[in-house]
Amino acid sequence: DTYKHVNDVCLQMGVRLITLKSKYDFVSLAVHKKRFPSTNARFCTSELKMKPMIDYVLSLKESCIIIQGIRAGESTARAAMEEECMYFKSYFQPNKKGRTENYRSKDVKEWCSQFDASVLRPIFKWSAQQVIDCILDAGQKPNPLYYRGFSRVGCFPCIMCRHKEIELIAKNDPEMCQRLIQAEKNVGHSFFPPSYIPQRFCKNKQYPYVEEVLEYVKEHTPDMFEPEGGYACMSMFHGLCE
Repeated sequence: DTYKHVNDVCLQMGVRLITLKSKYDFVSLAVHKKRFPSTNARFCTSELKMKPMIDYVLSLKESCIIIQGIRAGESTARAAMEEECMYFKSYFQPNKKGRTENYRSKDVKEWCSQFDASVLRPIFKWSAQQVIDCILDAGQKPNPLYYRGFSRVGCFPCIMCRHKEIELIAKNDPEMCQRLIQAEKNVGHSFFPPSYIPQRFCKNKQYPYVEEVLEYVKEHTPDMFEPEGGYACMSMFHGLCE
């Protein structure tokens, strides 16, 4: 649904769509890493989103503007971001751990000596309602996943998505259920984090497999045992997730 929606919007607006891809897809990356991403190891963002985007920007022989549709109201972490910034600032400004980005660092610094990549976040201070109103006023429609009850429409599903969204998948998308089950078999590791559902509902009493999660969300009140903290994937590279 999301891919079709993106293509439809681009056609409607007359915008040329360039699709960036990693050498991995999500499952093959997990197979390579011998695990799925986690809240503390979000290599999905760096490998599938950040690096392809950096490679693309470095392929340009001119300055560019990168527009991101993120809002301060989405999370505390995003509220701490800036409305405008330099895309490659993490290569020049150390993070809280005193580290700078190192992927293709030499190439980035050479490119930045000639060109500029500026990030603009035009809806940063908007409310969710203002975003919807703008979309409708432009004669368009929001992502169809919102109409189906999902609260996030980025990775589908994310390892940190809410129980309610897994419940929707369990009840309405048997194909996705089977894809998740097969992905676990391919990787040999559980898709969801250990605390995703209470351990007493896990056969091994430690961590849940997809089939156990699907069964749990069908029988129990969604969100009752949600893990605390943010659910949106907070990229270190300016909110690439979502």
